[in-house]
Amino acid sequence: MGACLTPTADMRPWYNVEANTTHAELTATTYLHGWYRIREAGGATDWREVGDGVDYTEEERAAAWLTLGPDTFATPAAPVSALLAALDQIIDHPSYGRWKAENGQSTADVRAERRPDGRLLLTGPDHRHPEDQDGAHLHSVELLYADVAPLRDAVAGLA
Repeated sequence: MGACLTPTADMRPWYNVEANTTHAELTATTYLHGWYRIREAGGATDWREVGDGVDYTEEERAAAWLTLGPDTFATPAAPVSALLAALDQIIDHPSYGRWKAENGQSTADVRAERRPDGRLLLTGPDHRHPEDQDGAHLHSVELLYADVAPLRDAVAGLA
């Protein structure tokens, strides 16, 4: 487990960050809160039991990450400024600085583009995620530090 960071005002209610030694986890906060709401209401007690998303509200599902392939995913339907704030929080964290100081090298081929549904399509970052729990909808993704700065640059071009 890494350091769970307090979201900045610009990140709320969309993102939470956990910084680790080589990567950061970006959690889709509203979608995660939907899971807690379902569980507390006596719903599923395991992610995989929620089914095809019928227990989530439309707003909660719009706030989820979408996995579209091994190197392609979509952000929650959130303002670009919220994702930029989350990426800035990662870059400003001491563990990212340590990674850079230990000769951390950034990747070069990361792309971001707007989708009609308000999400950003991100292609190229090496992201990891838990198994699909609600179809392609995910509560979090892990980004390797090597992809954070190039991803921030690509996203900033859309702001």
